[in-house]
Amino acid sequence: MALSFSADIRPLFRDEDIECMKGMGIELGDPAWMCVPANAQSVYGTVADGSMPPDEPWPADRVALFKQWMDAGFPA
Repeated sequence: MALSFSADIRPLFRDEDIECMKGMGIELGDPAWMCVPANAQSVYGTVADGSMPPDEPWPADRVALFKQWMDAGFPA
């Protein structure tokens, strides 16, 4: 099964996380922004190190799915 941003990655982010990060210029809910490798790498770094989201780090399976999506070429 092929991964996609809209089906697999966008649902990982809560609406409140998306709204919060918009104010910092980080568009977690925008596939055009998220599919830019540098942007996705930056987001990956924060979810992988547990600093985002700040209230509850992602479990390892979510981090792995995000990495798998990046490795697949950031499909929208």
